[in-house]
Amino acid sequence: MNVDLRTTVGAFALVFLAVVGVAAVGGVVLDGGSPETDAVVDDHWQLDTVEPETVSEGGEVEMESSEPSNTVVVHLSSGASGLGGGTSILPIEDGDAPTEADIGSLGGVRRGVAPLTAALVENGHEVRFYGGAFGAEPLPSLLSDADAFVTTSPSALSATDADAVESFVEAGGRTLVTSDPGGTGALTDFGSPFGVYGKAGYVYDMEHNDANYLSVLGEPTGSGSLTEGVEEAVFRGAAPIGVAGGSTTFTTAKTSQLSTTRETGSYGVAVRSDSLAVFGDSSFLEPENAGRADNSVLIGNIADFLVTGPNPDVSFGPGAGPGGAVPPGATVPPGGTTPPPEPPEPSGNETDPSGNATA
Repeated sequence: MNVDLRTTVGAFALVFLAVVGVAAVGGVVLDGGSPETDAVVDDHWQLDTVEPETVSEGGEVEMESSEPSNTVVVHLSSGASGLGGGTSILPIEDGDAPTEADIGSLGGVRRGVAPLTAALVENGHEVRFYGGAFGAEPLPSLLSDADAFVTTSPSALSATDADAVESFVEAGGRTLVTSDPGGTGALTDFGSPFGVYGKAGYVYDMEHNDANYLSVLGEPTGSGSLTEGVEEAVFRGAAPIGVAGGSTTFTTAKTSQLSTTRETGSYGVAVRSDSLAVFGDSSFLEPENAGRADNSVLIGNIADFLVTGPNPDVSFGPGAGPGGAVPPGATVPPGGTTPPPEPPEPSGNETDPSGNATA
């Protein structure tokens, strides 16, 4: 065997022995058991650990007022709108024929204020609904006998009706106005005579909410008839509103943000100016939301607000203006009608009834 062959065989033997040695050592290590691994974190699969935080359930809507019977006129829009109104379609089974109904108007638009109107009626007050300009009775006529007024859609009021409500508020008529994001322009038009204005966008809160970032929590800014007994209220889709010369009654947490600017801060969502109370959300009045947090207490306070206080002294007369409203500065003579205008004095070169020229 030559030198090259011996060298090759020796190298092969060394490599073979090295491989066998490594395998033997590995077997010894494996016989010692597999290495420990960290436990897999699976808390995110447990539904009870990912369920969003929600507020507590409230009680029934109750009134504290013992006022005698008052008349409250309630104006509603023809359908829900904005973030606070329901827009999803919910299948409703009616026997064998399924139908579709808007969540916000299920059972009619009056359902959206049912907790408030039910509390009023249960306590001996009269509720009269106004369906708009095509209603059987014009709004000025209804307000002439009313003690309070409620609208969940100021944008649906005609110019004549808005003027009538303005006169009603100025006369001391207790008025509740609720609006939603998207309706702040109409709210500003309606509320500007009283210093109330709406802001564009909606308020949301990623930290303090009722299971949804749009369901913001409002806290009272101080003590008052609207905030008594309320620690927090839930507003599902609220528009920011402000008031000049009045008071902000509810604000959101400092973690809230405004959709149009993304700025973080506390935003006003309810204000009051004398006999006018305005909320930037209407959903809190709905049956599904009336029991969230202290919403039931808030609705009871609103009901008391509507029927407490002096009767408004407002003048409306039939035929005294569009829809029966008295134009600003005008008066209604005894009998409730406006006298016809006096005929103009004849001028020169006119003819008398006989056809002769007059001087």
